[in-house]
Order: sequence, then structure tokens, then C-alpha cells
Amino acid sequence: MSRRIAKWVAGTLGASLLLGMLPGCAQHTAKERTAIKILYTNDFKQVEALVESTYDDIDLQVEKSLYTSEQLRRLEKGVGPDLVIAAQPDSALVQKYLLDISDIRASMAYDGTIMNASKQDGKTYLIPLPGVYSGYIVNETLFEQAGLSIPATNAELAAALKALKAQGLGLGEDGINFSIMSDYNTSVGMFMVGYMVPDFLGTVEGVQWLAGFRDKQTTFTGVWERSFSLLDDLTEAGVMDPADIARQRNSVRYRQRLGDGTLAAAFGDSVLYFDCVAGNREAVRAGKAEPYSYRMLPLLSDEGNEPWFLFSPSALLGVNNAVSPEKQDACKRILDLLSTPEGQDALLADLGAGMSCLIDYQQQEKLIPAGVEDYLESGYIYNVLFPGKTVEFLGGYVRNVLTGKCTVEQALEAIDRFYYDGTDETYDFTVIGRVSHDLLFQDFNVRYQETELGNFIADCVAEASGAPIAVVNGGGVRASFYEGVVYGGDVTAVCPFDNRIIVLEMDGQTLWDMLENGLSTCTDEFPGGQFLQVSGVHYTFDSRKPAGSRLVSAALPDGTALDRTASYQVAVTDYMAGSKTYAEGNGDGYTMLNYYDSAVPKGAVTLVKETSLTYRDALAQYFERHRDSAVEAELEGRISDLAQDQ
Repeated sequence: MSRRIAKWVAGTLGASLLLGMLPGCAQHTAKERTAIKILYTNDFKQVEALVESTYDDIDLQVEKSLYTSEQLRRLEKGVGPDLVIAAQPDSALVQKYLLDISDIRASMAYDGTIMNASKQDGKTYLIPLPGVYSGYIVNETLFEQAGLSIPATNAELAAALKALKAQGLGLGEDGINFSIMSDYNTSVGMFMVGYMVPDFLGTVEGVQWLAGFRDKQTTFTGVWERSFSLLDDLTEAGVMDPADIARQRNSVRYRQRLGDGTLAAAFGDSVLYFDCVAGNREAVRAGKAEPYSYRMLPLLSDEGNEPWFLFSPSALLGVNNAVSPEKQDACKRILDLLSTPEGQDALLADLGAGMSCLIDYQQQEKLIPAGVEDYLESGYIYNVLFPGKTVEFLGGYVRNVLTGKCTVEQALEAIDRFYYDGTDETYDFTVIGRVSHDLLFQDFNVRYQETELGNFIADCVAEASGAPIAVVNGGGVRASFYEGVVYGGDVTAVCPFDNRIIVLEMDGQTLWDMLENGLSTCTDEFPGGQFLQVSGVHYTFDSRKPAGSRLVSAALPDGTALDRTASYQVAVTDYMAGSKTYAEGNGDGYTMLNYYDSAVPKGAVTLVKETSLTYRDALAQYFERHRDSAVEAELEGRISDLAQDQ
């Protein structure tokens, strides 16, 4: 099954007009196309169509990836994409990996405040993608049903959410009615920044502090401790689950839950706002929810100051300086094209919402969430222009505080050290082993097919647990191992979660059902994380068949067919066995393995042993045992899809 997007779009009349308008376009006649690769969370179909219909010599290839950290690791290994998208780029990394694009028209096409904030030594390396507003997305209808006014202060917000919970409004099966958009560390960091704007960053004192921080004269320590108070208040009110924000379980499905009324409010951006509005329309059509009205609220004050919305570019876009001159030229032309109104229209269509940072761009009013308009007129929109990866690091350390890995004071001190000294304490550079060749995570491959990477991790789990069969859920694998030295930080990037390995005894039917569940979303655009990489068992499936009937056969490595009545010992994770419950999609639907969740019927399993080992630990142990040789891993026919064998 290929996850790469097909590449051929014919020219159009509109594109022909663009050819005459853009410098240098007319000189490019049809010829062999230069492939330009880009890695991002969106598929950029409109951008791809515009680029390829404008330039007949460029083939724009987009790989969807939810994990932005993998892009940096690819750049470091010399296999990075040609066009580089960074949410919070670090200044040192910008100069190391990106091309100076000060000489192209795009470098002068955007809002000067935003462009100046991203310049390095007066040079332009990045242009901004359309930006998003961030604030609180609230279900107005639920507040009205509860007889509550829309909150105007942080204290009122916590009290209103608590009152809604007491009335049973906006609640999911986890008993909470508020969450934070927390897919990425940057999103969590934005929540912390937002809390600080009305009473600090938006004041003269805060403006002076940020100016001093850029000049390395002020610190987070001694100032930002207060930013954690709202998190504490919402947790104490029982309306927010810190385990959700800390990634101790699956993130709350805030898009779905805002749409169906099982979440009353969330901190998020304008893309999330429009997603929940569309989700509610769909839920109403399906008879799963009543019609709701939504609005975005700004960040609120504790001291009677004016509230603010946040604004920041969705990300910044640059050119990999390691690519060939031919690719550099193609990338520059793409940036120039995207820096036209037509290019911004395509970007906005792909991003789903946002506001262009392009000078004199006619903003699309339909992309402005309800509640934001008045603040646009009054000017209470805070541009988030923190230097480097500060906001991302802040969000990461918030998670560490919530999990008890460090105190607030230790977190702020670590952020200061990173910014002042360039010391990234989140990455472990201890050498733990070597791999003979790249073991690649790309195009979500661990979620729909056998991979060398998956085979290696599953073998490590089998060896560490002592179980004859081991399975690894694809969602627990998030990055690649690259040829050569492997650092401790690489292991954490590949397997970031803290789920523990356990060994269960089960009959063959349960093992079959487990494998079948792993195939339930392998054909989706974003394949589900339940797909199983395996050791000690082989299986064949047909992805063309309906979910629930895709598994064709299963056998031991010697070819012996799986006996539905025999007993097998299998290494899984406690997550799969219900340790985080099965609410909110936790456990990836492996209820047949349930051992821990008292709210779900127990599976036909017996606990053989619990270990204290994570996937990371299993990998580290394997590298230690095989320290004298580079790891070899290959495809062995452990998993076969009949649809791809035709």
C-alpha cells in the first residue's frame, strides 16, 4: 500500500495567467520534473496543484507526518526534505540547515514585524505560512442551557466549567469538560504564553521583559512561575485531566467532543474552531448531537486588564541548504509563488483556516471565528514572536511538570539554560549502539505493512520479555533509526511512550482477534496506531476486505498454523491491556486483552508477568547485548497484504 501522493496536474487557464505574472515562469518549458519533497501534517493538495500547474518542471511531493521532530532528525542525517517547515525554529539550526533567501521576492512580501522576528543577522531564511488565532473555544449553547454567562476572567472560567460539570453538561466518559489542544509541545506552550499575556506580556513590563529575553538579559526563572496557576486551578476544579496533557494516555478527542457536546470548552486555534463547527454539523446529520453555537474567547485576565487573542504563523517555510542548485532554484520559485494572493489562497484552503501574513492580502472573513472580530478592530491581538524554540520547550517542560519529572522551578531553569547556552537537555547524546543501515519510519509505514524498523523493535521486545511472541503497536513508533551511531535520544524519539511491557497467556482465538483488531484502520488516510508489528508469529491479511474480516491466516515462523484452541504467551503493553482504560480510544480497541480496566469486560487472558520495561528499555537492552556489532534488520515476510501481492 503506497502512502505517497500521486503527482501530475495538468495546466489550467488560471495558471497560464500566473505564468505571465511571475518572474521567470515563461522560460520554463515542459521537461523532466525536479522532485521537491516536503514533510508536514497537511497534504497540501491545493498547493501541489497550483505549483505543478504553474511550473511544468516541478514535481511537488508531500509526505504527511504528524511528528515534526522527525524532520529535524532527517536534516541532521542529511536526508531532510527540500522545503523545510518549522513551527518554532531554533536560530542555530536555521543557519545550519537553511538557505539564505534574502534575494527572492518572497522575502519582502510579508508583514515586517513577523519577518524581522525570524531574521538571523539581518538575513531571511524563512517565510511565514498563514497564521492562526488562539484562545478558548466554547460551546455557547451549553453555557446558555446551564444559565451561565460567558466568563470574563480566569476565575469565572474555572467556576463556570465546574458548574457545567455539576449539571452534567459537556462531559465525556472521562468526567472532564475542558482540555488543551496538545498534539504538540508548541500547542501546550502557547497555552502558557496565552495565560501570561493580559496581565504581563501585554503590559509595558512584559514588553520590556521580552525585549530583554531576546537580548539574553532576562529569564523565565523568577517570572513565569505564575503561568502554571491556571493549570492548577482547572485541575483542582476537576474539569481538566493533567494526564491527558502530559501524554500519560491518549489525548482527549477535542475535535470530536466539541462537535458532539461532550466537551464544553478547549484552548485551541482557529483551525480547531472550524473543525468543531463542521463536526457538529456532521454529528447533527448523524443524529448524534443537537445543533450547537460556538465562539472563541480571548485569553482572560486575573487583574481586570483587557483580554487578548494570540496570533502566530502556523509555521515557517524555508529551503534546505544541502540540496542541489537545481532544487534550490525550484524551491525559491515555489516560495515566490506561495507569496502571491493565489498562493496564499491555496495555503489557506489546505490549512482549513487562518489569516495570511502577506502585505495587503484581502483576508477571507469566513475564516475569522465568531468572537474574534471585535478584537481585530481594537488591536488586542498578541503576535507570538518568542525567539527560537522557546515556546516548544516551555510546552515540553509543562508535560514534565505534570508527570512529576521535575518541579516548576527546575523546568524554568532548564528553559533558560537551553536559550542562553544552547544546551538541549531533552536529548540524550549517550552512544548506545549502531545500526547497519536506515530503519525508516515514513509515510506511516509501521501502521499498514511489515517494516524493518517494526521487526527490529518487536524482536527487542520478545528478547527483553522472554515471550515467544511479541507485538508492537505501530502508534508507539514515531521516528527512524539512521545508519551509524545510535544515541539515547534516538531511542526516545523512536519510542517516546512510557507504556510497560507485560506478558499475557491467551488462547489462539484471542490471539487471532488481537491481530484482526490491528487491521481495523490500516486503509485510512491516517492509519490507526493499532496495526501490529510482530515477532514470533506471521500473518496474512487482505486490506480490500471490510474491517473485522481482513485477517486471512496466522502461523508460527516454522509455518505451523495458529491453533485457535492452543495457549500462547504474548508480550504486549499494559496500554493495550487497559491500564489507561479504553476511554477516548485508549488501548487502541484491544479489549480482548483487557486485564486492567474494570469498566470493560475482562479478556480471556492470564497475566504471566509484568515488567518495568518500556519499548525504549527493550531497545537499550538489545543494543547493550549486541554492543560489538551493528544491528541488522530486514524484511522477512512476517506480514503480507494480499491486496499488495496482486
